[in-house]
Amino acid sequence: MTQLKRHLTLLLPLALAACAHLPASSPPRPGPAATAEEAGQNARLRQEEAMEEAQKRAREAEANYPRISLTPDIVYGVLASEIAAQRGEAAASASTYLDLAKRTRDPRFAQRSAEFALFTGQLPLALDALKLWTDTEPASDAAREQLLIATLRAGKLDRAAPLIDEILAKEPARAPALFVQLARLAQSQTDKLGTYKLVRPIAARFPDLPEARFAVIAIAAEVNDDAEVERQFDRLATLAPRWDLPVAWQTDRLNRKDSKAALAFLKKELARRPDASMELKIAYPRLLLSQKQYPEARAAFDALLAANPGQRDLQYACGLMAFQMKDLIAARKHLEGALESGHPEQDFLRYTLGQVAEEAHDPKTARRWYDAVGAGPRYLAAQARLAVLDAEEGRIDAAVARLDNLGASDQERTQVTLLQSQLAREAKRYELANAVLTRALKARPASPELLFERGLVADMRGNGADAERDLRAYLKLKPDEPLGLNALGYTLATRTTRYAEAQALIDKALKAMPDNPMILDSMGWLLFRMGKPDAALKYLFRAYSAVEDPEIAAHYGEVLWSLGQRDKATEVLDKAIGANPNHEVLRDVARRLLKRP
Repeated sequence: MTQLKRHLTLLLPLALAACAHLPASSPPRPGPAATAEEAGQNARLRQEEAMEEAQKRAREAEANYPRISLTPDIVYGVLASEIAAQRGEAAASASTYLDLAKRTRDPRFAQRSAEFALFTGQLPLALDALKLWTDTEPASDAAREQLLIATLRAGKLDRAAPLIDEILAKEPARAPALFVQLARLAQSQTDKLGTYKLVRPIAARFPDLPEARFAVIAIAAEVNDDAEVERQFDRLATLAPRWDLPVAWQTDRLNRKDSKAALAFLKKELARRPDASMELKIAYPRLLLSQKQYPEARAAFDALLAANPGQRDLQYACGLMAFQMKDLIAARKHLEGALESGHPEQDFLRYTLGQVAEEAHDPKTARRWYDAVGAGPRYLAAQARLAVLDAEEGRIDAAVARLDNLGASDQERTQVTLLQSQLAREAKRYELANAVLTRALKARPASPELLFERGLVADMRGNGADAERDLRAYLKLKPDEPLGLNALGYTLATRTTRYAEAQALIDKALKAMPDNPMILDSMGWLLFRMGKPDAALKYLFRAYSAVEDPEIAAHYGEVLWSLGQRDKATEVLDKAIGANPNHEVLRDVARRLLKRP
C-alpha cells in the first residue's frame, strides 16, 4: 500500500512535449526603472506570493480529489504502467492510465495518461486524457492550458476558440504568454487561413498588447499577408521598441527564403529601435558575414564598437574580422582589448593573437601567446603551433618531442603523430618520421591514416617494399579509397616495372576522382615510364594546369623535354625551381636535363 501511494503522489517527471505551462509574465517591455534593491524585494515578494498561492491550490486540489479504493487492479495498473514507462514502453502506459481515469474519475490518472500520450506522440489519446483532466479538475489552469495547446497542435480550431476565451476571461494577465504560444504554434497549423480567422478577432481585443501583435504577425506570415505583417511591425515599433523576439523571428524567417530581404528588414527595424539589445544589433553584421559580405560586416562591427567602446563581444568580433581582412594592427588591438575586458574565450583569444603574430612574422611574440594558452580545448592547437615554430628554427627533435604524449583521444593522438611525421619529413628526417609512426602503430595498428603516412615516408626513404606493404595494409582497411589506390599505383610505377598492376590501381582511382591532379600526374608518369610520352603529356598537362605542384612540374617538364619541346620544358622547370629551390625531384631533373648543379 505504501508503494502505491508513492506512485500516486510522486509521479515520474516526464515532460509534456511542447506543453509547458503558460507563464503569467510577459516579455520585458519599457517601464519605469526600479533600483536593484527594489527589484530584488519585489521579486522575492512575488515569489513568496506565488508559492503561497501554489500551496493553497495544491491543498484545495488534494481536498477535491476523489476518495478511491485501492483495489488490486488499480494497484496493478499503476505499477505496471510505471514499470513499462521506465522500460521504454510509455505508449501502453498512456492507455492504461486513461482507462483508470475513466473508471475512477481521478484527475491524477488523467494527467499521467496525458503525459505519457504526449511523450509518445499519441495526440488523439492525449486530447481524450486532457479533456477528462479538465472535466475532473475544472480549477486546474495547467489542464486547461495544455488542452488548448494540444488542441491547436491537432488543428481542431473549433475547439480551441472557447478554451482561449475561457483562459482570457478567467485570467486576463495570462494573455501575453498565451499569444506568444499562439505565435509559436502558427507554423504547425494545417488550416492556416482558419487559424488566421481565429487569431485576428481575439488579438483585436488587445490592441495595445505587443504579444497580440506578434501572434497576428506569425499567422499572417503563414498566409502570405505581407501587408498585415508590415502593419503589425509598424505598430510594434511604437508599442515595444525594446522587444527583440518578433524582429529576430521575422529576420530568421526571411533569411531562410531571401537573405537580402532579411538584411533590409533588420536594417529598417534597427533604425527605428535605437534601444534594441546588443544581441539584436550584432545580428546585422553576423547576417552580412553569413552572406560573405566581409567588408560590409567589418564596417558594421566597427560602427557598433565606435558607439559602444570597450564592449568585449564587439572587440572580439572586430578583432576576428580584422584578422580575416589581414589588418593585423587592428586585429591585435581589438583582440587584446577583448582579452583585457575579460571576454570568456580567453584561450581562444591568446591562440588567435599567436596567429596574428605569426602572420606579422614575429615568432617571439607568437611563442609568448601560445605559451599562455592553458589546459583546455585550445592547448593542443597551441602546442602544435609551437612545434611548427621549433621546426622552422631547425629544432626538429625538440618539435617532435614537444608533441609526445599529447592528445586526449585516439583521433587526437593520430593527428599529433601525423604532424610529427610531417615536420620530420619536411626536414628530410625520414628515419625520425618512420620511428615516430612505427611507435604509434604499435599502439594503434589498425590506423589507416598512420599506415598511409608511413607508406609515403617509406617511399621517400627509397624503400619501395616497405611502402608497398603499408599501402596494401591501408587498402585492406579502405579498399576503394582513391588516394590509397593512387599512392600504391604510383609507388609500383616508380619503384617497379609492374606497370599493368599499377595501371589497374590508378585507373580505378581516376574513375572515382577523374579531375584530381595528383591522380592525373600518376597516370601521366606511368604512361611515360611505359614508353608512351604522347599519351602521358595529355594527363600531365591537365594535372599541371590544375595545380603547379613541384613534382607534377618535374614530370611535365621531363616529358616535354623527351618530346623535343625543350624551350617549354625549360620554362616549366625554371618556374617551378624558382618557387621550390630545394625540391629534390626538381633538382634531380634540372641536373639531368638542364645540366645544372
